[in-house]
Amino acid sequence: MKKDSAFTGLEAAIVLIAFVVVAAVFSYVMLGAGFFATQKSQEVTYAGMKQSTSNIILDGQLYGSMNAGGTSMTALTFYIKVPEAGETQDLKYVTYLWTKENLEVQELASTGITPDTGKLNPGGRKKVTLTVPNGNLPGAGERFTLEIKPKTGAATLISRTLADGYNGGIII
Repeated sequence: MKKDSAFTGLEAAIVLIAFVVVAAVFSYVMLGAGFFATQKSQEVTYAGMKQSTSNIILDGQLYGSMNAGGTSMTALTFYIKVPEAGETQDLKYVTYLWTKENLEVQELASTGITPDTGKLNPGGRKKVTLTVPNGNLPGAGERFTLEIKPKTGAATLISRTLADGYNGGIII
């Protein structure tokens, strides 16, 4: 009669080692996938923070200039800035969209915007003067909307109604 009890213990040890190796490989793959997912979510979070803090905001009041007859606004002056934690904005890539109530939205040409180049650093401030496009000149009692869209960051929407009897100066 042969005794195979030692052989059975060796088989059990091999099977146990195989299970441990398979479990180790599986856990390594799962940890790698978890680290990858964590890294991607961190990148998305940082991109969202960059996007949300890189907007251009209005800093102060709007100032309007009227035409010679005082019937319509021909220029708009205001200050813009980027919040302290934001990213530097290149004014060459900032888009300005203008509309007067119930009219079509127009993209303002860079020739009617001063300054149309340069950098706007976080915490810095720039004075912007826009020439209002002909045919879209708001008069007293009329509403206008200006949208400032940077290359990176959220757009800023400025909507105002000129007071009855407005003849230039601060727009409330």
